[in-house]
Amino acid sequence: MTELTVAPARPEPTPPVPPSPPARRLGRRRWRDSRLLIGVLLVLVSVVAGARLFATADRTRQWVVAAADLPAGHIVVDGDLTTATAHLDGATSDRYYPGDRRSELLGATLARPVSSGELLSGADFAGEDAAATRLVPVIVKAGRVPDLSPGDHVDVFVYQPGAAAPPETGGDPAQPAQEGQAVAGAGVEIQVLHDVEFVAQDRLNSGDRSLSLRVPVDDAIRAVAASQSERVDVVKLERDARGEVGSGGPSSAPGYGR
Repeated sequence: MTELTVAPARPEPTPPVPPSPPARRLGRRRWRDSRLLIGVLLVLVSVVAGARLFATADRTRQWVVAAADLPAGHIVVDGDLTTATAHLDGATSDRYYPGDRRSELLGATLARPVSSGELLSGADFAGEDAAATRLVPVIVKAGRVPDLSPGDHVDVFVYQPGAAAPPETGGDPAQPAQEGQAVAGAGVEIQVLHDVEFVAQDRLNSGDRSLSLRVPVDDAIRAVAASQSERVDVVKLERDARGEVGSGGPSSAPGYGR
């Protein structure tokens, strides 16, 4: 009997190994990398914004304000003042009183009316060397006063219907009055106050107005007499390029009608 011999298995051929890619050296990050530049820019913006925010917070502080409506000529007491938080820029903050200077205003005299909650500045108070004055109400009929703002200066005139006209210069006294000329017996318009300060006004139910005027002490009685006449005219003064209002002009003039 014949024996069979098993032939050994032939090994399969090994596939060729691909060659390794050439090694590359890792490059260093450069400052020109856009992501790095953006990051640096964001940091700088944050620093600048933080500095501005800090500066803004530093200018937010307590300021002295009026606790209620106060009239001109009022002598300030502690209850008239309070403080409020506000942010003022450098130029504006120099004009107003910070909260820690509140006590300096006690006993000061207001030069103009102030409203409740209004910031107080040095211009709101009469100076230490200011002459004594009086606040006088003068009643003016509707249509005889221009639009005025506190601080404006005015002249005040009074019409006296029975007064004799002042003597005129020039012309023929025998010539009869013509249209546009003064009429004999028509009364006289007299200036009673010159360059006085308008402080405030109230509108009356009749439509007339009560003007508060700041006048020298010696002129207070003239202002009262003018108001009693009920024939008051008020003229607003306009300042020239030098800030002056000029002279008072004629103190009287004859009337032009009855």
